[in-house]
Amino acid sequence: MRLSAVLLLLGLKLRWSAWRHSDFRKRLKRVNRVIVIRTEDGRRARSYVFRNDTVRDHGGMDPDATAEMVWSDPDTAVRAMLSSNPLDLFSAIGRGDMAIQGNLQDALWFSEIAA
Repeated sequence: MRLSAVLLLLGLKLRWSAWRHSDFRKRLKRVNRVIVIRTEDGRRARSYVFRNDTVRDHGGMDPDATAEMVWSDPDTAVRAMLSSNPLDLFSAIGRGDMAIQGNLQDALWFSEIAA
């Protein structure tokens, strides 16, 4: 449940930033990507769609995903996503707690703008 709330709030934050901040909108210029964050078992998932300088998000896995960030379990995902240390993402990958499927560059871009 906590992971679902964090993913929902992340979507709100991204949409708010795209609406309110011109610098953020510039980073979205000509970006066409779909990023999915999900658990390994697929029970929790949220998709973030970046198209035509806008951000949308919806529950579940989008079939057009360019990258998926797959977490081993919800608690690990929440701890890493709420951490103030940006290197925790790479630590999670190194430990095998998170895997990136698809386009690595898209996933890294997303983790940067989501911070």
